[in-house]
Amino acid sequence: MNLSYGIAKTGGVGANDWAFDTDLGIATNSQTNLSITPQKGMVKTTDTLVAGSGYSVGLGDIRCSSTGGTGTGAIFTCRTGYSVGALIADRSLFFKNDPFNNSITIRVTATGDPITGSTTAIAGVSANGTAATFILSSTNGVINKCSVVALGTGYIEGEIISFTKVAIEAGYGAGNVTSLPAGGVLKVVLQSGDVSGSIIQIVSVEGGSGYTIGDTLTLQEIGSSTTGTATVDVLTLDLGQSLISSPNNIYPKAVRVTEGTVAVPKTIEFVGIDDVNVIIGGFIAGTIFPFNFKEIAAAGSDVTLGLTTILY
Repeated sequence: MNLSYGIAKTGGVGANDWAFDTDLGIATNSQTNLSITPQKGMVKTTDTLVAGSGYSVGLGDIRCSSTGGTGTGAIFTCRTGYSVGALIADRSLFFKNDPFNNSITIRVTATGDPITGSTTAIAGVSANGTAATFILSSTNGVINKCSVVALGTGYIEGEIISFTKVAIEAGYGAGNVTSLPAGGVLKVVLQSGDVSGSIIQIVSVEGGSGYTIGDTLTLQEIGSSTTGTATVDVLTLDLGQSLISSPNNIYPKAVRVTEGTVAVPKTIEFVGIDDVNVIIGGFIAGTIFPFNFKEIAAAGSDVTLGLTTILY
């Protein structure tokens, strides 16, 4: 026997030896951890950040949970800014400490009676923000509340929003006027908590599980009552560890025959590693033929089982 082969089995000799038309692989019970990119898994990187609004600004990085997609549990650390700068819905804004604000009264033109009530939604004028609308309310003719309706965009903390006499009169409806001079304005100032930020950068991510590449996730600031609208797409997943078992990973490397002559050689039909059958002839006694195979098929073989040895 060629000593370069580790195991030899002679056909039909014992329970552990080989037979025709059977898989001749030897179980090694080996297992290997392979790093693979799974179809579903932990979020690793993201792209297509839509900045949205509804987030704290000026408090450092924030942490956001996520909804949507196929997975659960991803937590994002995010950097926020005023690149969107929407106001917060239903927020009551602070009137600027300006003596002129205290002189504003709302009266019915026909009677001069002070008005208790609210405007329709009206626009204000500011240096940075646009598109927000507001409702002004008065009690006994004194404007004492300014509430946010449409959130707008681009506002920053400390910004002053002014309401002209024309806008205020239009908001209270035909027949009502203010004592505000034609050139005067009513002012409110945005404070901390009036303006929501947008997410301008994903700093880090705790990947959760079960996500698919291309999932779109909506980010919600943890601990905030304001609903965030930013979204981000899953670009790549973290590598997973897959445990691969190889129960039949050793197959014969050669066959040895002890019968056959030059005049009357033997023939063997092999099932190759690629599951393709091949018939090879010309075997004579003492031949060791190196060939990787899975099976020896009885149909195309005329060797004697007990006189043929397979080598691993």
